[in-house]
Amino acid sequence: MKILHITNNYPTERFPIFGIFVKEQIDSLNKLDIKNEVLFINGREKGKLEYIKSIWFIRKKTKENYYDLIHCHHVLSALFLILSGGNRNNKVVVSFQNDPTNEFGKRLFSFIKRKTDGRIFKNNSELINDKYSFYLPNGVNMSFFNSLNKEEAKKTLKFDLNKIFILFVSSNTLRAQKRNDKFKEILKILKKKYNYNNITEIQLINKKREEIPFFFKAVDLHLLTSDFEGSPNSVKESMACETPVVSTNVGNVMELLENVNGSYVSEENSPEDLAKLVNLVLKKGKVQQNSRQELIRLNLDIDSVAIKLKSIYKIIIKL
Repeated sequence: MKILHITNNYPTERFPIFGIFVKEQIDSLNKLDIKNEVLFINGREKGKLEYIKSIWFIRKKTKENYYDLIHCHHVLSALFLILSGGNRNNKVVVSFQNDPTNEFGKRLFSFIKRKTDGRIFKNNSELINDKYSFYLPNGVNMSFFNSLNKEEAKKTLKFDLNKIFILFVSSNTLRAQKRNDKFKEILKILKKKYNYNNITEIQLINKKREEIPFFFKAVDLHLLTSDFEGSPNSVKESMACETPVVSTNVGNVMELLENVNGSYVSEENSPEDLAKLVNLVLKKGKVQQNSRQELIRLNLDIDSVAIKLKSIYKIIIKL
C-alpha cells in the first residue's frame, strides 16, 4: 500500500513540534508495511504564497506517481489538493484536526466532502453521518510518554520542589483558541480566593520533542482552557504521564477523562468553575492514577490507532 500524505502541519528545525502528531502517525504506519510519502505545504515559514505554489507541486506529484490513496491532514491540505486536480484520479481521505464547524465552517466542509472519498474526525462530530466518515483520534506513543518519576522530572527541569506547577500547552505559538487569557485569570482566582501563593504557570510552547515528557511529568496539573478542540494531544500525553487534567468541555475530552481518577472536565467552562476544579485536584493531593490504563482501554496507544487507520485506508481504496 502506497500513501501520499499532504499536510500543512509538519515539524521543522525552527518549529520542532509543529504537526508532530502528523509525523508520528505516519511513522507508526511505516511499521505496517505501508509506503508513505509526505508533501509538506510550509505556509508557516514560507508564507501564504506557498499554498498557491503547492497546486503545481501536488499536480506534478500525483501525475508522475501512483498512489493507492492520498491522505490530507487538515482542511487546507484537502482544499489545495482539490484545486490541483489531484483528487480526480486518486482516492482521498481527509483528517480534520478540529471539528469542521470550527475549521473554516460547514460550507467548506460540504465542498470538500463532495470532492473526496472519506473523512476522519478527531471528535465525535455530528457530521459523522455516513459509512465513509470515521471517528479516530490521534494515538499516543506510550513508550515515549512513559510514567517517569515526578521528582526526577522536576530536578531535570530545575523546578522548585516546593512550588505548584500548572501546565499551559499551545505547541508552537500562543494560539487564540487555547485561551491563555482565561488560563491566567484562573491562576489569579486560585491565588486570591484559594490562597495559593506558590503557583507557577509553565508554558509548553515550541519545545524540543525529547523535552516534552519531562514537562508533562514534572507539573502538578495540566489545565486546558481552549474554546474548541478536536482530540487534544496534550490531554492524552498528560494521561500517559499520569498527570491530572482539568479542562473545558471541548472536543472528546469528556470521553477521555470520564473514567480517570482525579481529573475533571468543567460543565460551565467559566474561570471560576475551572479554578474550583483545580483546587479540588490540589486539595486531594496524590490520587491513584489510572489514566495510562484508560488510554489503553480506549485503544488510543499509537500502534492501535495505526492499525485502525490502515483499515480505514482499505475501506476507502475499495470504493
